[in-house]
Amino acid sequence: MQKGNSFSLEICSEFPNGEFSFGTFVKYFMYSPKFRLMLNYRLGNRFYRSKLFIVRQLGLYLRTKMIVKRHCDFSYNAQIGLNLKLPHPLGIVIGDGVVIRDSVKIFQQVTLGSHGKSGEELKYPVIESGVKIFAGAKIIGGITIGENAIIGANAVVNIDVPPNSTAVGIPCKIVSKK
Repeated sequence: MQKGNSFSLEICSEFPNGEFSFGTFVKYFMYSPKFRLMLNYRLGNRFYRSKLFIVRQLGLYLRTKMIVKRHCDFSYNAQIGLNLKLPHPLGIVIGDGVVIRDSVKIFQQVTLGSHGKSGEELKYPVIESGVKIFAGAKIIGGITIGENAIIGANAVVNIDVPPNSTAVGIPCKIVSKK
C-alpha cells in the first residue's frame, strides 16, 4: 500500500500503530466487530461514489449489511476522520452532514443528526478531535462539540460544547471544564 493513498491510510488507521500486516488484518477481521464495521463503511463509501452502477449497488448492499447486522447507520455523506474508536459498535446513527474529526470515541446507541424541524434547513453537528461520547447520547443540530470534550451517557446535546468541558443531562448542561 502507498502511504500517500488516503483510502489505504483510512484502513490502516484502524490497526494498532497504523501498521498493516496480513496477520493483523485476519485477526481484526475475524474478532473485531468495530474493525468490520469501519471496513464496511469505508469500502461501501468508496463503492457508493463510483460511476459504475453495479459498484454503487455493492456500496448500498454493504450499507444495508451494516444496518441489519450491527444496527448501525452511517451515512455515506458524513465525513469520518481517522482512528474512530467504537468500543461497543451497536445502534450508532451518524447522519448525512455530520463531520467527525480524528481520534473520537463513540459508545453504543449514540445518535448524531439534524434537528428534523420541517421547513428549516437541515444542520448537522461537527465533532472535533479527541471527543468522548458515552452511551445513549443524542447530539442534534448544527452545533460544534469542542476538542477533548466529554458527552455524558444519555445526554441530549443541542448547544455548542466548549473544548475540554463536560456536558450532561436532558437538555444538556456544561458541568465542568477539565
